Amino acid sequence: MLLRFQSRNGQFRLNAEPTTAFTDLLPQILEKLPADTDPDSVKLSNKPQGGEARKIAQLKGVQIQQVGLK
Repeated sequence: MLLRFQSRNGQFRLNAEPTTAFTDLLPQILEKLPADTDPDSVKLSNKPQGGEARKIAQLKGVQIQQVGLK
């Protein structure tokens, strides 16, 4: 599965399995962000603007498929 991310530094994509937990993606996400990014500040949202954002740490154990992504 291909996941698309948008940050202040632009967009990027990551490949992941549906059973991958969001927190397991954090190292790959951080590789795409500036080196001084605080891992605790990374948030995920269902929409680029105005969506419900959650810190990735709050999604520990939550698999991609559990939020309805296919």
